[in-house]
Amino acid sequence: MILAVLTGVIIYMVSGMIYYSVLGNRWVDLLNIKPEQPNYGMLTLVTLFTSIVMYGVLHLSQAQTLVDGALLGGAVGIIVALAYAKDFIFGLGTNSKKPTTIYLIAVGYHFIALTIIGTVMMFFI
Repeated sequence: MILAVLTGVIIYMVSGMIYYSVLGNRWVDLLNIKPEQPNYGMLTLVTLFTSIVMYGVLHLSQAQTLVDGALLGGAVGIIVALAYAKDFIFGLGTNSKKPTTIYLIAVGYHFIALTIIGTVMMFFI
């Protein structure tokens, strides 16, 4: 379990670095914010918790194949997208230039990362 969770943390963080190195400037520009240094301690803690929950979902669902892992990871990514959608309905990002683009950039990262994490974690279950 520990190796699976740590692998999930690493995948989540590395995929975020890659994803936002490509789309981060566009995201910051659209949000019209000044980029700041993130709180890496809190970021790592939330990523660790997310990885533990993803492992729990895979384990409790009795997933057995890589496809099962990918589907469950994608399903969790869709749940995250729906939670973000609720926030956008209530106005998060509506003061920006293109709120739909901001939304798609934000949820795209989580959907992709969680799908990959769900797939890779199946090697440890």
